[in-house]
Amino acid sequence: MLLGGRLARRASTTTTSAALLPASADVVVIGGGSVGASAAYHLAARGLRTVLLEAHTLTAGTTWHTAGMLWRLRPSYVDVELHEKTRMRCLELEDALEEIEKETPGSRRGSIFSANGGLFVATTRERLAEYERLAEMGKFYNIEAHMVSPAESRDIHPLLNVDDLVGSMYSPGDGTIDASNVCDAYRRVAKARFGAIFAEHTRCARIETCEGVFRRHVRAVVTEDGRRIETRNVVNAAGAWANDVLATLDSPIPDLPLLAMKHAYVVTESIPDLQEALSSSSSSSKAIPNVRDHELSIYVKAQGDALALGGYETNPEFRRVTPDFAFSLYDLDWETFSQNLEGHFRRCPVVEDVGVKSTVCGPESFTPDHKPLVGPSPDLGGLFLACGFNSMGMMLAGGVGEHLAEYVCDGGATSADLFALDPRRFHASCSRDPKWVKRTTHESYAKTYAIVFPHDEPLAGRLHRTSALHEALADRGCVFQSRHGFERPGWFVPNRQERLEPLPYDYYGAYDDDDAAWRLDWKGDIAESTRRHATNPYNDVVEGELAFGWGKSFGLVAAECRAARNSAVVFDQSYFGKFELAGPQAEAAARHVCAAALRPGVGQTTYTPLCNANGGVEADLTVTRLRNGNLYFVSGGSTCSRDAAWIRDNINRFDATLVDRSDDFAVISVQGPLSRRVLAPLVDGARLGPPTIDPTFDMDAFLPFSFALENVTVAGVPGVRVIRLTFVGELGFELHAPYDRAKEIYAAIGAVDAGYRAMDSLSAEKGYRHWHADLSNAETPFEAAIGFAVAPRLKNTSRDVDDFIGRAALEEARKAGVFSRKRLVCLSINDDDDDGEPFSVEPPANAAPLHGAETLWYDDDTCVGLVRSTAFSHALRKTIAYGYVHADQVSHLHQKLTPDFLKSGTWSIGDRGARRPATLHLKPPVDPTNDRVKTVAA
Repeated sequence: MLLGGRLARRASTTTTSAALLPASADVVVIGGGSVGASAAYHLAARGLRTVLLEAHTLTAGTTWHTAGMLWRLRPSYVDVELHEKTRMRCLELEDALEEIEKETPGSRRGSIFSANGGLFVATTRERLAEYERLAEMGKFYNIEAHMVSPAESRDIHPLLNVDDLVGSMYSPGDGTIDASNVCDAYRRVAKARFGAIFAEHTRCARIETCEGVFRRHVRAVVTEDGRRIETRNVVNAAGAWANDVLATLDSPIPDLPLLAMKHAYVVTESIPDLQEALSSSSSSSKAIPNVRDHELSIYVKAQGDALALGGYETNPEFRRVTPDFAFSLYDLDWETFSQNLEGHFRRCPVVEDVGVKSTVCGPESFTPDHKPLVGPSPDLGGLFLACGFNSMGMMLAGGVGEHLAEYVCDGGATSADLFALDPRRFHASCSRDPKWVKRTTHESYAKTYAIVFPHDEPLAGRLHRTSALHEALADRGCVFQSRHGFERPGWFVPNRQERLEPLPYDYYGAYDDDDAAWRLDWKGDIAESTRRHATNPYNDVVEGELAFGWGKSFGLVAAECRAARNSAVVFDQSYFGKFELAGPQAEAAARHVCAAALRPGVGQTTYTPLCNANGGVEADLTVTRLRNGNLYFVSGGSTCSRDAAWIRDNINRFDATLVDRSDDFAVISVQGPLSRRVLAPLVDGARLGPPTIDPTFDMDAFLPFSFALENVTVAGVPGVRVIRLTFVGELGFELHAPYDRAKEIYAAIGAVDAGYRAMDSLSAEKGYRHWHADLSNAETPFEAAIGFAVAPRLKNTSRDVDDFIGRAALEEARKAGVFSRKRLVCLSINDDDDDGEPFSVEPPANAAPLHGAETLWYDDDTCVGLVRSTAFSHALRKTIAYGYVHADQVSHLHQKLTPDFLKSGTWSIGDRGARRPATLHLKPPVDPTNDRVKTVAA
């Protein structure tokens, strides 16, 4: 029931008449919340003729009732950077408004951002460890953060009960953004400085499209009163109404993977003790900080002389929001909100004795992985998305607006790694399945305040995409990981009687006995199939990995790594993306998107980055020439949907087609020094070596490294593509086998099973890169230490040389110095040294693992970067870490990032307040000369 259509304070009193709308614009933004207003501002600032359409008035929808809190530290470094851009943009808007005030006296509005601080309280050691990790990351970004005791927590916020706390993190620069004022500031500055048009009370009724090269493209926007704006670009920033905007398209596309849920907070009556608490607070701002208690899943925010109390319940309610639900609210479900309220009584006892002045229960949009949808639509050219912000739109809006403008203005190239927000990150079979979307979105909401452990796995949306080998792997004790909706092998528990595959989703977060696994009461009528499983072996095993220490799988992964280095293992890598580029101009199209020079012979395979116009690496993959003239692209499984979309977007001027073959082939990878011996008896015609292994026989004469054979018969299965490649640094072969017969090949291979946890360790010690971890669109191939792949092509300066995307930027980078911005380095932790033998099943007794986002230190006093990826090397018994050294962090030393400079320093890694000595590696720690990869041994 609606609470009388309650209205918020309007952000704007100036409405642009529809009669003043232009006949054309460079871009039309739909939605006038914090994200839409920011997008319009940043697009206009880039010089685009920008029109924003809002069906009601600015802040309508979800922005007007936001709590407005801004937390500067988050587990993701990308989020940290986006939040910081938002904070800085708020301060810049304040300055801009001061200038406007001089021109139009009396127009000044209230404050946009108040730095009242933030306090994260911890009741468990694991939670405190998470906060210590955040504080460590803050050192690189110069974000002030202090670990404080329970008593100090009480001094900072005198109303808190601290009896059960083990500590807290205090960040004095956190604060609160005024939703109305920030949206109004974006409008006023965008209009006054850049000529943007903000049209309120103007609803989009239809989006016209036209035929494109391989998909349709935006052509125009038509308003409800029939006004037409011709445009090639539309930004959908309509939040919970984003799918309603898609419904106005004249040619339908699939719904976005987002759902609206009720989200609530209450505001107390006046609290007499609040003013006294303010005067006695030891916070640096002398203001009551915002508080988050993740264990209780609540937040507390001072609001005048009262407190706003909110949180995330484990049984959220989905809602279909009507078009006119602009400034309205729902009745609060007190039974649902009681979960939060009980936590508030425990953390802030004073609220139990005061009344509730108002309740705020409105819609918010949520997504399957609790990340927004920001970037190009995978289904319509010229449509950009900025929606699904999971109650974090206010915090992210400033940063997202800036990078969204880059997407539109710079041909899809952004200066930040936004893959985690990219709408193309989902596999189409997942994002277009309403059941998958609902279940995963429910779980992501319920786990909003869960500790972000590095090896956590979801329970929702499982068994959606599986390999041809899935049943066989499950029978062998496979513990599966979910990536891109695909069940890939994580590690194996051999000789286990019960299978460890995920069970059908039973609503993680909604059960009747609180056993510390987020299973609280589900209020409602649910089918028997969704009730909690009596036992869940898979979840029990996964929960054994939920720690910042060593997981229970340590010894099992070590054994898989030992087998890979000493004999042979078999990986199921079917989750790879597999595509064929075909057509009369396939060769030219490939040369256009691939930065490396493609090897010319049939069967030859080339490793290549794909670069954007800025020289940033949009993907890295392999390309193999087939006999039929097609080019076979193989990309990472978690990025394959985005990779395919990027390639298609950039070959649209060629007569060529990218065909998805991902579901046609399974990929069975046999790796290790004995891999040829394992496979040779199974290969018809003995293409990999003679039937009787002769140690003196030159087997490379049959299949050299980076070569492929087609139509090979393996274990009686014809039509197999055999490619000699490795991602673990060993002699190895990938068998790309017809999907429906792959299990026959797997059954014939007598190697040890291994999973991606072992692969991560083996590839890290060998120095192989992982896109989105070690490199991204924000780094060039040179900065990511894969310049070898592009350097030969850049050296070719003949007049008839083919151009490729990013060439000009990379040539400029070479002139300026390829490491003028940053450089990837590899470090190994010295305190891992112990008496354990290589591949020991016991973890180092005197060291803890790294998990990423730790700090990199040069000569003990200069923080030069963050750890981007990390793994434990079982061969070396050391933790390996990769991270970027940023040139601006050593500018005071007047040094360039040369090998001599890097080697001259003393290195350490900052881990939760401690410094751990480290050794620099300019070459891979294991097999730096590639002898094992190119071996001719049996």
